[in-house]
Amino acid sequence: MEHSNKLIEIFAGNNIQAFALKYELEDAGIGCMIRNDQEAGNLLGIGSIQFSVRVLIEEENLDNAKPIVDAFIERNPD
Repeated sequence: MEHSNKLIEIFAGNNIQAFALKYELEDAGIGCMIRNDQEAGNLLGIGSIQFSVRVLIEEENLDNAKPIVDAFIERNPD
């Protein structure tokens, strides 16, 4: 079976939000990755950017992840 390795962003927020969503996705069997631009910016000395922590999934998991992300956003309005 061939897998798509194309990653897509499904959420951007702060560190706490991103890791909470990551836990929910992984609990549902959907692998994901955190990309923290805030930490990268701090390492480079350029500061932080609002909503700079992103949750990425493989594109093939989008249909399964979307209801989880939508429910998460509804429970956690910004």
